[in-house]
Amino acid sequence: MNLNPIILSIPIYFLLIGVELLVERFHQTKHYRFHDALTNISCGLTQQVTGVFMKVLGVGAYALLYQHLAIWHVPRTLLTGALLFVLADLCYYWAHRMSHEINLFWGGHVVHHQSEDYNLSVALRQGSWQELFTFAFYLPLAVIGFEPEFFVYVSAFVTLYQFWIHTEYIGRLGPLEWVLNTPSHHRVHHGRNPQYIDKNYAGALIIWDRLFGTFEPEQERPVYGVTVPVSSWNPVWANLGHYQGLWQQLSRTPGLGDKLRTLFGRPGWRPASQGGPYEIPAVDPLTYQKYHTPAPVQLNWYVFGQYVVTIGIGALFLFTQKDMNAPLRLITALWIGWAVVACGGLFENRRWATQLEPVRLLATLGLVLAFTYHTAWLGLAAGVGGAWLVAAEIWYARVRAATTATYAPVPLQNA
Repeated sequence: MNLNPIILSIPIYFLLIGVELLVERFHQTKHYRFHDALTNISCGLTQQVTGVFMKVLGVGAYALLYQHLAIWHVPRTLLTGALLFVLADLCYYWAHRMSHEINLFWGGHVVHHQSEDYNLSVALRQGSWQELFTFAFYLPLAVIGFEPEFFVYVSAFVTLYQFWIHTEYIGRLGPLEWVLNTPSHHRVHHGRNPQYIDKNYAGALIIWDRLFGTFEPEQERPVYGVTVPVSSWNPVWANLGHYQGLWQQLSRTPGLGDKLRTLFGRPGWRPASQGGPYEIPAVDPLTYQKYHTPAPVQLNWYVFGQYVVTIGIGALFLFTQKDMNAPLRLITALWIGWAVVACGGLFENRRWATQLEPVRLLATLGLVLAFTYHTAWLGLAAGVGGAWLVAAEIWYARVRAATTATYAPVPLQNA
């Protein structure tokens, strides 16, 4: 059980996304947009990388409670595994619900809802800070006596279950709709239509929503996204934008009591002196305009090529980071963050992204050499990496020359 089922499932995730893209091509539908899908994956990669450091907090607290306060020591059996799955799913329901109903917590979860499309890549779009606000909801399982490794392994399957429900290609599933969370139920959860806001929090079992009064069936087609769009392809801004808006609201709000309500009340809460809570705006699916930047095809191909390299290094990091020394682990994590931010910056034609891209390419070669420094692969890495660097620099120079005159920058809007 030392292997993380979520990390091991990454190749399957990409395989299924590829299958969904083939289905889209066959049906001639339009559920994917290139920039949005890459940003979804960027947010997921960022969350997995930061999770390497964040999990020390959540799993550490769980292990500490288990060691000192466990009432029983629950054995590992198929029956207790099934019981743990149900209980972990119940904990997920309340963690998820509070992530929507508490403004401070919403900042950790809002990332998952920012995509204005709905496809399997959206399942990978996760917030990097979410675990800070949700790990405490699982601590009762430590007190009951489910050992930490057993909990981590079984609760991962609650997360894995939710991947397949992020699709528009599966309709209603008959009697299963009464018990399981399904694509139909989860489409409602991602809708920004007023009647769909804060509904269907389930992970695997929709019974919790039915029991606790948060269930809403799918009726009209949802319009996806959040009521205040992030309007950026930058995964770091996706994670921080809500908190900038929250800070601005706090600075305008007088009195400690109202400041606390701003933090721990529902998203959009304001005191009566400022007009009261924001109303959830109605949305017309026929006129709603999704965020878009007119990137030339040459730039898209270049970013895609660099993204393949980023995903490769990211996968290598996730599978081998336990064996890395601390400086290399930190440097690799920072490089991955730089790479995914650079992709978003290039899509938006940010000056800093276009100017720093040649430097980032050089840093990529340096990282590869650092990986192979004490191995027999150093010479090969230097030769192949050097050739790649020259080719990439020439490719990027041609892309910039071909697109500078046609690709105007788009201003960043606050989330």
